[in-house]
Amino acid sequence: MIRKNIISLSVAFAFLSLSITGILIYIKQKPHAVTITHTIFGLLFVGFAIFHILNNWGSIKGYSKDRASGGWQKELMLVAAVFGVVLIASVTELLEPIAEAGRIFAKKKPKTAKLVFDEIQTNQDLKGTTLRVLIEKNKNAEMPIITIWAEDSARNFRENLFVPAKIALMPSDEEEAKEGHFEIKDFKPEALPQWQAKATSKTPLSDKETPHDNFVVASKTSLKGAFYVLLEIKTEQKTELYEAKIDNTMGSISKLKAKDNVLIKSGLVEIL
Repeated sequence: MIRKNIISLSVAFAFLSLSITGILIYIKQKPHAVTITHTIFGLLFVGFAIFHILNNWGSIKGYSKDRASGGWQKELMLVAAVFGVVLIASVTELLEPIAEAGRIFAKKKPKTAKLVFDEIQTNQDLKGTTLRVLIEKNKNAEMPIITIWAEDSARNFRENLFVPAKIALMPSDEEEAKEGHFEIKDFKPEALPQWQAKATSKTPLSDKETPHDNFVVASKTSLKGAFYVLLEIKTEQKTELYEAKIDNTMGSISKLKAKDNVLIKSGLVEIL
């Protein structure tokens, strides 16, 4: 009797836990702790239920068969029929509207922010090929310094597409940094050694620093046919050189690539 009492009470408590966590999951309030609790008590419930069935097997047989006639009880046939209908309707997803009705209680997911690109125009008076360079930075590319330039098919420098006039540095004061106040200094070519070694002109094409967020450079180059667009980027931790081979016969969009591809998430050059 004591064992039956323990099992019955255990089944009751496991059922209570399953009911609470099941309702939370139904209304889409399911942090990891809730799903773990539901799973653990579900397994315990199965174990307790097995013991409960074994201890009450005689009664269950009595519920299933008529002792006088030996035939199946109507109650068993009714329960089996209802169980079969619900199982088939669930497997075939006919009951999906009911299963998903709890979604109205779920927390609304914030809308994904659209990517915004600042646009910079350079070389607008130049005659030649019109292009757009799209730069989407990785999160680790904070306060970058970037130059972009074009080289001919023989890898000779032709012209700059973007050169900043300033650089922005993170202030040492934490409050200033939180408020978005930066230390602004003049850009020095030696900050980007590969561009400095190539470029025959170091004149800035912008009066500001490199944009802090994603940006697009709308520019022109005197080059036509096959040529290269290169981008050098520097942060406090790393410097990378990206390049794209431009050839209209291969399509109007080319991808800027680097050896590691750490600082730029997406770099595209589009010929217009």
